Amino acid sequence: MFASESGRASLEFLTAAIVLLIPIMFLGMSLSSIYNATLAAETAARNAARVFVDEVSVEDAAARAETAVMIALANHGLSQPLSIQRQCSESSCVAPGSVVTIRVGVAPPLITSGLFPSSLGLSSVPVYAEATAMVSRYGGAP
Repeated sequence: MFASESGRASLEFLTAAIVLLIPIMFLGMSLSSIYNATLAAETAARNAARVFVDEVSVEDAAARAETAVMIALANHGLSQPLSIQRQCSESSCVAPGSVVTIRVGVAPPLITSGLFPSSLGLSSVPVYAEATAMVSRYGGAP
């Protein structure tokens, strides 16, 4: 063993760790943020569809669905939805037998730093989820 090569392995390991582990850590945190947003959007859409079909007026149903979305997103640490869309199979969304689809979009933040910019300059990636529910043939709430 040569005297000039002693102690180089630890320096090479630190260099490799900084160059490889830190970007992988940022990628993992960004993927975790996207996964959390996916769960939040799915929960929000499902709960919004459930409460929507239990109301007798469209205005009350829309208000309760929006409240359900906000609560579900808050439970996952997100503040605002990117979008909330409603599609009904009939002209009156609360008519017995009507099928209601709620689509919720959120924009989870990508974890970045000044040293590692976000992917293609994006600070977030939109995530969408939808859920469908049918109004009971007896109508909404009694």
